[in-house]
Amino acid sequence: MDIELGKVGKIVAGQELGRYVKVVDDAASTGGFLILTAMAPDMQDGFDSWVESREMLQRFFEEAGWIVEWPQ
Repeated sequence: MDIELGKVGKIVAGQELGRYVKVVDDAASTGGFLILTAMAPDMQDGFDSWVESREMLQRFFEEAGWIVEWPQ
């Protein structure tokens, strides 16, 4: 599964279908990754989650069943 960092993608399958997601590498501040989700691509009304490693990020996406369309 390809997970893009710093880009807004649309969740096209799995939990939160139709919402947008952005993954931020937050290693400098927290040592992990922020996972932002929102109803609109501007991410204004969103929620966030955090995981501590790339492996946990992959597992987060798999457990949610997410398939994400990332911009080209």
